[in-house]
Amino acid sequence: MNFLAQKRKKILLQESVPTTSRREHPFDNFYYKEIARLTGAGGYGVDFVNKTSFIDPQGRRLLKVPEDFKPSLTQNLLQFYADSEKLRVMDTFAACQEGIPFATTVKMVTYTGEEFWARAIGKPMYNQNEEIIGVQGVFQDITTEKNKELEFQNSVKTIASQNERLFNYANLVSHNLRSHANNLKLSLELLQDLDNPKDEKELINGLSTISEELCNTIAHLNQVVTIQDTSNTKKQRTSFAECLQNAQNGIQHLLSESRTEIYTDFSEAPTIEYIPSFLVSILQNLISNAIQFRHADRNPVIDIYSLEIEGKISLVVKDNGQGFDVEKNGDKIFNIHQAFDSGRENRGIGLFMVKNQVEALDGSITVESEPGNGSVFRISF
Repeated sequence: MNFLAQKRKKILLQESVPTTSRREHPFDNFYYKEIARLTGAGGYGVDFVNKTSFIDPQGRRLLKVPEDFKPSLTQNLLQFYADSEKLRVMDTFAACQEGIPFATTVKMVTYTGEEFWARAIGKPMYNQNEEIIGVQGVFQDITTEKNKELEFQNSVKTIASQNERLFNYANLVSHNLRSHANNLKLSLELLQDLDNPKDEKELINGLSTISEELCNTIAHLNQVVTIQDTSNTKKQRTSFAECLQNAQNGIQHLLSESRTEIYTDFSEAPTIEYIPSFLVSILQNLISNAIQFRHADRNPVIDIYSLEIEGKISLVVKDNGQGFDVEKNGDKIFNIHQAFDSGRENRGIGLFMVKNQVEALDGSITVESEPGNGSVFRISF
């Protein structure tokens, strides 16, 4: 705490209670007002004896209350706290009434409805008989500091998430590369000792397959690195409908051959702050996945729509494919080369890429499914 804040706390939180005989209110002196202005802090108090509440001039400015506003503990003071904080505020204030001081960070709301972060402290006031007759304290707008703290925490969380994904993928790539290298070495050794042209031809064909798989593994690694680089691109206002159209254009032949029907509704959230290329890739991979794992007895039907709940936008992609057992597979479907219950094997990295792209921008993806009844992918941005 800096010098000015210490001085302010000493003035406001004195243990004695001002008497009604004092001509000057403790918040009226010039020295206090200047400290309040410099620190951006406001004062408040509740007098249980006279059943009055007050907010000092700086506090009123912070809360943006009109001149005729009269604070009341039982009627309107709770309105200055975010809904998520009100229960904690009531418990904290009740404890202070029992003699327990507090110092906390809380999300507050101005009279005009604007949210801000505040550092608040409060202490009980005592009379000469050591009886609690009120509560007084200060609160300070720390929105700038708190936002920096939250940004730092989000950055740390993002970096940790990226490192975890890269570490897991590095292990997978390392395993695949070792497997390809061992297969290649063994095939070459066998090739040197063969005299039968037929066996030699089979080994050469095997070498071609190994070479192709090796190239695919390196290509996959390059895609993952590209995701990390692209995730630093500045987000922009992105249309769900336009990105879907671009995604469909890239796989039009697949849509036609499979007779896939796509139904959309982006009316609730038409746009989002995002990286367009990521959104196109996500939609394309989810559609391709739905087609690849379509049900044998029906043509693919895919519903794609956006939702906005409490300011948070999400994207839902629902298909009528073969589905899978969530309890058995869970997040395994986001792994590379994951085999499903039906015995079909996913040789691509579509869902793996989707998960990495979503998480690279601090989003999350979940899936709901059951065998024979399709799957529902939900992406929270």
